Amino acid sequence: MNSQSSFSSIGSSAADASGALHILLSPDGYYTYLGITKPPSNTSSSTLEKSSPEDKKIYKTLIQKNYRKLSLRLHPDRPSGNEEAFRVLERAKHVLTSDKLRKQYDLLGLDLEDDDHSDESHQEDEDGNTAGEKKSANENPDGVLGHMASATVAAFLQMAVRTGMMAIASVYITQWKYTTIPVILFLLYTALQIHRAGKSIQSAGSPSPVAKFDILSPILLSVGVFIMYFAKSTTYSETPGEWSKLFWTGEVLVMTMFCLNTVASKEISSFRPTLVLGIACYIFFGLIGLYIRGKGWRYLTFLAIELGCALVAVLVFPIMEMIMETLVDEKMKKVGERVRLYSKVMEENYQNQLEQMEKKLSKGGAVSGVGGSADGARMKHDELD
Repeated sequence: MNSQSSFSSIGSSAADASGALHILLSPDGYYTYLGITKPPSNTSSSTLEKSSPEDKKIYKTLIQKNYRKLSLRLHPDRPSGNEEAFRVLERAKHVLTSDKLRKQYDLLGLDLEDDDHSDESHQEDEDGNTAGEKKSANENPDGVLGHMASATVAAFLQMAVRTGMMAIASVYITQWKYTTIPVILFLLYTALQIHRAGKSIQSAGSPSPVAKFDILSPILLSVGVFIMYFAKSTTYSETPGEWSKLFWTGEVLVMTMFCLNTVASKEISSFRPTLVLGIACYIFFGLIGLYIRGKGWRYLTFLAIELGCALVAVLVFPIMEMIMETLVDEKMKKVGERVRLYSKVMEENYQNQLEQMEKKLSKGGAVSGVGGSADGARMKHDELD
């Protein structure tokens, strides 16, 4: 951070706008032109990230100080100013004062993002944090894995809730008619209300978001509940509560509808169930129903498995995201090293070409000087004759 001496030399060497723009756009040019010593970094993080808040504040203050000095030279209102160079300089200050952007810049040595040109995003508070940093911190930083984790956890939790509801319906609700009839009436009333809501939206001139599945789902659930109740009753079986194939049919139907409702949930996806998917789910849950056979403890087994899968998703996806981020950072760091090496080689070749051109020009001037002196001697000799 002791870069006060380097600031004057760097600033004087790039006084013109073209030189400033060349330095700023070169690898690690933000550090170079602003006269800031780049914090040493290892494979995991830089020393600046591990420093105290006071050191970070001093670091940002130094950047602001050097930026103000250099911005006076490059401001478009000045005779020596340049609008593009001034914009890149402002972007350099914004990147180096942002922990997230500086970390990305340190990996590659180049800034691949465009500035938003928003003055509000560059305004700082008392702690030195910009509005842009606050906005990015408040926004959800999840990537593809984050969204996959959220969708997976939500799916397993919804399946767990519906498994619990299925256990209650299979073991308790369908045991007595005083609990079965209110549930059936409630489901039929729900289907009626959904149908009315869709009609009212259509009458207002707007397309109805209600699909046929939304109306059929509670109706089929009520049918499955009634089948389970009827299979348990003395009307169908001499031994009340005994498992039968008819009970299995209703139980599988309710399981299938619960699963299709989970798939059709807008919180998880915009996918809508089809007849083929419904048949496939009925066959799948038919096999599961042969194992469960209306037993409460077997439902609890499935409930524990679903909650366990949700817990595993919560633990595994963040670890996978960390591993992916580390691999990407390592790859970007290697690319950055090659970019810096290539830039260094190109700069050395450019300097060598300039030196060779200067030598050729100096030799040409010396030869022309010798030739001119010889011609002058001949002219004087002729005059004497």
